[in-house]
Amino acid sequence: MNKRRTFLFFIVVVITLSIISILNKPTENDYEKWLKKEYGIDCKEDCSIIEMTSINGDITERIKYADVKGTNSSGLFTLRINRQYQSLNDPENMMNIDVIGFNGRFYTLTSRNEPK
Repeated sequence: MNKRRTFLFFIVVVITLSIISILNKPTENDYEKWLKKEYGIDCKEDCSIIEMTSINGDITERIKYADVKGTNSSGLFTLRINRQYQSLNDPENMMNIDVIGFNGRFYTLTSRNEPK
């Protein structure tokens, strides 16, 4: 009887943790807030155009990037977003952001600026 209670307790804990993870799964709105907090990026409507502040010495400029291609993969517990942005001022300037969201947080897989 004691093994049965231990087993049932274990099952209840696993189910509870699963439900909590499903309810805390990040959304696109959470992604926009994370971009603002982590990188200082402002999204316009659906993050198809983003703005970044670039500081070079005494010069501060706002750079706009347009979404060139991207994928969203939604799992039971996770949301993975991989987007590639191209600068509207300099088409050679590309930026790639690849993140995974789990339990209300986003974790960077890769993020880089690269010439085309």
